[in-house]
Amino acid sequence: MLLTGFDAPIEQVLYLDRSMQGHELLQAIARVNRTYSSKSCGFVVDYYGVARHLKKALAVYSAEDIQGALISLKDELPKLGDQHQRMLAVFQGQGIHDIADVNACIDLLRDIKIRAEFVVKLKQFLESLDIVMPRPEALPYIRDAKILGYINKAAANLYRDFQLNLYGAGNKVRQLIDEYIVASGIDPQVPPISIMDADFESAVSARTSDRAKASEMEHAARYHISKNFQEDPAYYKKLSERLEDILEKFQDKWAELVEALRQFTQDLRQGRPEDETQLDTKTQAPFFGILVEEIGLDQELLKPELDKLAAITVEMVEHIRQEIRIVDFWRNAHAQNVLRGWFVRFLDDNDVISFSRQQAVSDRIVELAKALHARLTT
Repeated sequence: MLLTGFDAPIEQVLYLDRSMQGHELLQAIARVNRTYSSKSCGFVVDYYGVARHLKKALAVYSAEDIQGALISLKDELPKLGDQHQRMLAVFQGQGIHDIADVNACIDLLRDIKIRAEFVVKLKQFLESLDIVMPRPEALPYIRDAKILGYINKAAANLYRDFQLNLYGAGNKVRQLIDEYIVASGIDPQVPPISIMDADFESAVSARTSDRAKASEMEHAARYHISKNFQEDPAYYKKLSERLEDILEKFQDKWAELVEALRQFTQDLRQGRPEDETQLDTKTQAPFFGILVEEIGLDQELLKPELDKLAAITVEMVEHIRQEIRIVDFWRNAHAQNVLRGWFVRFLDDNDVISFSRQQAVSDRIVELAKALHARLTT
């Protein structure tokens, strides 16, 4: 019954225990060749010796159409060995000859390019391993698969890089790795701790070395900045620059770097501080920051100029609130262009931004308004 109808369930394994020839044989194999999410191949277990009729059954098709229709599992073994060596070469090429040195491997993945190569090579290796498992030929690769899976998860938590995942890997391999990761003290279902979490400082203190503590704080801060950047670009740009200055100043001075990063993360957790403008830090200050940035980061503004910019910001934000309350505003290109035009005239009338930058600044303000839509319409 499984050989008839397109509404039959997707299958991955077909067991043949009777004679099949011609179209019936092709239809049987096609049942496990139907694609599905996370399915890389289908398996045919031939108890009867039906495969010898396959060549005859495929004779009616061109060579190009039938290429790779049925591949012996034995042909996957050399491929598995090759993928394994390619995977190890990511680390061996950088002087790490044993992936059991997981800390060195995780530290190496700090480099984005190496991390990208690691993601690709690990996926290829695990896909090949999943095809061969649970045959005994897969056993020599199990130990490395577990360690690489642990490195992958630990690096994903540290660098907050969600490209480091096992999506697409077969269930057999994922279960194997997940069990090993849990036994090693990491829950694969728990995301990396947020810098805003009440237990963040405790998590940092639990790290065994100053270098590990510094790395945890650095990458938690980087992720927090990138995640929130669109909601206050001027403020988070300054924080990003401050972070880079700290890392450069205390490079390889781990104890001093830990203290500097601890103060930095505390400031980051508190959010944008209030200033003499008395603007709302959540809805008005981000727009004010864009105006100040566009006027010139190196230019020291006097209080009268600050007061003028603050008043302009208040008027601008109130106009934004009114406009974006229109139903489906962010799906209405005309309404958005009208708002951009208003900003250009408003900035020009108040002589805030040079003419050559007015359109670009208008675009930045509209993008910020979109990012802050929920706050501005509450």
